[in-house]
Amino acid sequence: MDRQLWRCLRRPEGSAGTVLAVDFGPRPNQQGFARLAANLPGGEGVYLTVPPGIGTDLRGEAEPERYVDRWAAALPEPDRPVRAIVTFCAGAAFADGLRRACTGPDGAPALVTIDPTEVGGELLHSEFLAATETFRAHLDEQMFAEVTAVRDTLADPDDLPSVAERLREEQRRVVEHATARAGMPEHLRAMLCARFADYLGYLVAAARRPGPVEHATVIASADHPLPGWCADHPSRLVTEHDDLLGDPQVARLVHGALSA
Repeated sequence: MDRQLWRCLRRPEGSAGTVLAVDFGPRPNQQGFARLAANLPGGEGVYLTVPPGIGTDLRGEAEPERYVDRWAAALPEPDRPVRAIVTFCAGAAFADGLRRACTGPDGAPALVTIDPTEVGGELLHSEFLAATETFRAHLDEQMFAEVTAVRDTLADPDDLPSVAERLREEQRRVVEHATARAGMPEHLRAMLCARFADYLGYLVAAARRPGPVEHATVIASADHPLPGWCADHPSRLVTEHDDLLGDPQVARLVHGALSA
C-alpha cells in the first residue's frame, strides 16, 4: 500500500481552492497546522504534508527533490487551484519546489513561511536530546549520560548525513533500552525508531536546500531567530514559537497573502 503523503485538515467549500501546509508535525504541547486550519478565514481546503519514509539509506534518500516530487505527484484535490503554500520551520526549504510544481494557468500560489529555519548540526543535536528526554524516566543514569554526551563524540558536525545516521543509531539504542525497561511491545519500539528516522531524514533534506525563499510572506514569533535572507521584512508577532500556529493573527495574515 502506498504511503499517504497528505493529511486533510479541512475540506474545501464549493469551488474554493486549496492551501498546502509543509511541516513534519508538531511536538507535544506545540500548536500545529490543524489549529491554523480551524482559524483560517474563507473556504479553502487545507492539507498537510506527510513526509516520505526513510529506509536504511538515509544519506541517499534524504534529498529535497525526492520529497517535493513525491508530494507533487500526489497532490490533493488536483482539479482545484493551489492558492497558497504555507511552511513552518524547516519546511521553508521545500517551498520553492512545491510552488513550481503547483503553478497553473492562473499563476503561482502565494508563499508564506512561518518561523523559517535553516537546518544545521546544532538543530539535529537539540532534537535528538529532546527526543531522548521523553524517555528519561526509563533510562538508567549511565545510559542517559552516554546519550546526552553524544554530541562530543561526533567527529564532523558539518557532515549532516553522518550526524543523522549516528543519531538514528543512538536513538534506536535509547528506545530499545527504555521500552525494554518499561515493558512496551515490539511494534511500538519499531514505530518510535522509524518516526525519529523519518524526522532526521526530513531535516537533512531541508538542510540540503538552504537559502532564500523568493517572494514569500514571512511570519515570525517573538522568540525565533530568523535566517539572514528574511530578517529585514518579517511580520514579527508577540506570540512564542510553540504557540504561533494557533494564533488567530497568523491565520489572518495567511488569508491576506492568498487573497492578495
